[in-house]
Amino acid sequence: MKLTALDYLRCIHCANPVVLEPSYVTANDSDEVMSGKLECQNCHKIYSVTNGIPRMVDASISTAADVISGDVFAHAWRAFPRIDDRYFQQFFDWIHPVAPEFVQNKIVLDAGCGKGRHINVMVQAGAKVVLAVDIGGAIDVAYENVGHLPNVHIVQGDVANLPFAPVADFAFSLGVLDHMESPADGLVSMSNKLNENGSAAIWVYGRENNGWIIAFVNPIRLAITSKLPSAAAKLVSGLMAIPVFFYSHFIAKPWKDLQKSMPALPDLFYQDYMVYISSFDFTEVHHIAHDHIVAPLANYSSKEEVNSWFEKAGLPEPILRWHNKNSWAGFSSKNSQIRQIMRERAQLQSVSQKHDAPQPG
Repeated sequence: MKLTALDYLRCIHCANPVVLEPSYVTANDSDEVMSGKLECQNCHKIYSVTNGIPRMVDASISTAADVISGDVFAHAWRAFPRIDDRYFQQFFDWIHPVAPEFVQNKIVLDAGCGKGRHINVMVQAGAKVVLAVDIGGAIDVAYENVGHLPNVHIVQGDVANLPFAPVADFAFSLGVLDHMESPADGLVSMSNKLNENGSAAIWVYGRENNGWIIAFVNPIRLAITSKLPSAAAKLVSGLMAIPVFFYSHFIAKPWKDLQKSMPALPDLFYQDYMVYISSFDFTEVHHIAHDHIVAPLANYSSKEEVNSWFEKAGLPEPILRWHNKNSWAGFSSKNSQIRQIMRERAQLQSVSQKHDAPQPG
């Protein structure tokens, strides 16, 4: 923990500043606090700092489901800790119409940072400060990967009970809200940490076009694969990744290329998503398969449901985009001018791509 983190940290019980008790230990006489205690100046709640990370999760106010999800995904991030150069483009594909220049010189909040891959993207894009939380042990992987970066503050915290002051210019959560007991509460919490002109972006699994997963894959995941030991889950997901890798690389992508010269050809099953992941190597496809089989909780949400989260969070007129015909990306801002700029960017893209989802069937 860097000493400058105290400018941003707040008690999760009363939202007041915390102070670092004098008996802290730093790394090699630097300002990186490796162990110590933080005390709320108001309610005197004590939070520990261990292995360089403030631990600001309280199981008495976090849901049991969210804590369990955090523990499960911690194993996944430890199994796949790699930071890949392709994450930069993938991130901005997920949150379009947000572009890299939007985050320059901004205070950014990563709500559910996993192994830190998007923290790294924010630093590359020129963010002024990155505040990041994860509820489980994945936060230690993030610290190992990007905790050394000077403008990054990594905290073990719950997205639903964020331990920060309302200073963020931009907050995002990708593939996290859909594993929370209440995705809406997660977005409300994020909104509460924005400043008066702040913006938020999310990406979650969609209900539209995923009926086959909900009907067939989810029951197997809930009954069997989410209960597997870590080593077995990695083996099973690796076996599952083989046909996915083959289909995406050697069938879906060539078929999509063929459609350019023969537009009458029909789309293949799950084509948009499979073409998208055809740029990934086997390790990344394995990681994707692993995430899908180990999650103890996964919500597949409709466009209307996602829209209602933004409404509950007080984030008006969200721009919702159907990404790869299987998921929803959403953006809104407290600033009406930013909303208008982003809406115009989204409309430019929609000239060549259709994003209206079909009705769930």
